[in-house]
Amino acid sequence: MQGRILILALPLLLAGCVKYPEPYRPPVQRKPMEVGGDIKLSHYIGMSMPNAADHFIAGVVPDLHDGAWRWVTKSPTFQFQVPTTKSLRLKADLTVPDITFAQTGPVKITIAVGSHLLDTLDFPKPGQRLFEKAVPEEWLTTVRTNLVRLEIDKLWTSPADGVQRGFIITSIGFAQ
Repeated sequence: MQGRILILALPLLLAGCVKYPEPYRPPVQRKPMEVGGDIKLSHYIGMSMPNAADHFIAGVVPDLHDGAWRWVTKSPTFQFQVPTTKSLRLKADLTVPDITFAQTGPVKITIAVGSHLLDTLDFPKPGQRLFEKAVPEEWLTTVRTNLVRLEIDKLWTSPADGVQRGFIITSIGFAQ
């Protein structure tokens, strides 16, 4: 009887002798890297938004006028983050005021997304222009910031302070 118990217990004892792999520590958990760090960029801004200045790379005069618009210099550049690259349009509210037009005459504003020329706007007379144009999805990215640069061909020199300005911008960015 004891022999039978030993024979039946032997497989159970041998089953307990399985060699398991050495224990290891799980990898250190890291927070994923975010585009823009602590600064959260939008896909569209109005110049009166509290975080509008986070989107300025160059060429935007910091003073906000009438709570809604800002002057820009020769080549204002903006940065945006987009949630998708599909079916986006670049929109901008631009104005060439009478006071600048009197000195510069007709002007052209070139608009580029990244390194790509999107359009050139002619201003044969002063006024406001609501620009809107589709942007090819391969020009945009969701993992980095997207740059938009506007460039005016002629600058106005303010007689009051001698500062050169280009045009007025009220809003700019990407929308569907």
